[in-house]
Amino acid sequence: MKAITSEKKIFVTPNIQDDEEAIALKMKQIHPKLLGLFCPVKYELIAKEKVQLPYEFLVFHYKLVRSTKKQDLNKQGIFDREGDVAVVFDMNEVHAFHFDLFDDLNLQAKDVSALQGRIIKANCSEKEVLEQSIECIKWQYLRKVFHAIPQLTLIQRKRFYREAWRLELMCRGKQYEKFAYRDRFGAENEHISGLRVRLTT
Repeated sequence: MKAITSEKKIFVTPNIQDDEEAIALKMKQIHPKLLGLFCPVKYELIAKEKVQLPYEFLVFHYKLVRSTKKQDLNKQGIFDREGDVAVVFDMNEVHAFHFDLFDDLNLQAKDVSALQGRIIKANCSEKEVLEQSIECIKWQYLRKVFHAIPQLTLIQRKRFYREAWRLELMCRGKQYEKFAYRDRFGAENEHISGLRVRLTT
């Protein structure tokens, strides 16, 4: 079923792992060993499905004016700051995470007919993506860096898809869903806690 999008071509991230590697890595990630010796929780893989998951890449220009004196609009005060910041938004799980603009998504245009797996429908609207991305950037990232809230202007936005295996897992009588991605972005790319947010200035 690939009728979720009416586009003939879409952008995708390049795959670097084969199917077996992607699934094996995900199963290893969800089975951390206690004290490096054994895993106290065991997940059983009961079903799997190849899917294409929707994401958006958004780049914003930020501007923080701290100068109190009137000055030439073309001149920047010594305490003023401006630059660009980006997020990638997971439209399936509905959350944003910081994207380092010194990195590159390496998005590739691909015919929809050539894709493998079912295209998953987004669980949020484009408006919700924009609103949540702005709130995330303001309060989780820029406020921590500048201790203030800069003005934000959207300058780039692009929808893309990540190929993954949707894994149905069973553990202690409960069923769970996880995704084993085939591109190079792992869980460490999706959480900013403890990391420095790199901004262009």
